[in-house]
Amino acid sequence: MTAQRPLSRAVACIALAAAALAPGIASAAADASDARSTITLTVTEHQKPRSVTLDCEPAGGDHPKAAAACADLLAVDGNFEDLHAVRPERERSGCTKDNRNIRASAKGTWRGTQIAHETSVANRCVLKQQTGAVFDF
Repeated sequence: MTAQRPLSRAVACIALAAAALAPGIASAAADASDARSTITLTVTEHQKPRSVTLDCEPAGGDHPKAAAACADLLAVDGNFEDLHAVRPERERSGCTKDNRNIRASAKGTWRGTQIAHETSVANRCVLKQQTGAVFDF
């Protein structure tokens, strides 16, 4: 019977420790879900909108280049206005001057903060130069 006492005490200590840690674990899980990034991206060309959903951290959604798009957004901490700055200079030239009046918008959350962004550019080449993989779908 004495051999069972230390085992019972060990089980009781583990149970108490788990009970004490449970609120912290639940809080960390809640913080992680609050910091999720889920964005609906829309590109409108010739009055025909196309939309995808982009999830980051981890990358997912139905965006065909989710990992690259999330990497571009992570580089600017979700600030769409700064996306053009992360493109290498060699990727910022060579577009034609045709004007197709492309509109792009983003709505959702970035790390738990509501975001909304809209931009208009001449064509898809310029959009890719300015936003990388984010609106490349």
